[in-house]
Amino acid sequence: MESFMDDNVFLALLEVIEVIKRSECYQTCIRLKEQMRKNNELLALIEEIKTLQKLYVKSEFQDDKISFLLKTKEKVLEGIPLYVEYNRNLEEVNQMIEEIKDELNSYFLQQVNFLQ
Repeated sequence: MESFMDDNVFLALLEVIEVIKRSECYQTCIRLKEQMRKNNELLALIEEIKTLQKLYVKSEFQDDKISFLLKTKEKVLEGIPLYVEYNRNLEEVNQMIEEIKDELNSYFLQQVNFLQ
């Protein structure tokens, strides 16, 4: 498949990525993720939640016991400041990416709108 991206466009895209990577919220995410990797209790809780989520899906969302356990564990997780701060910053990074995608889509539509 032929690439439509020339070197200038590719370099501009890399520059946008670097702006995101240098942002405070991205840097905070990196730092917090590293801290989370070192927290065995937090990792165990996250794994337990993932397991419960899989079991709940397999039960076709019918097992009330699993649902209760899952909600209980999620509340514990949402009470851990490290996890909460990580998610808040991750949300900001994702919002930045979405805004960039929206701006690019809007710009492309404006530029090629003459075809309609």
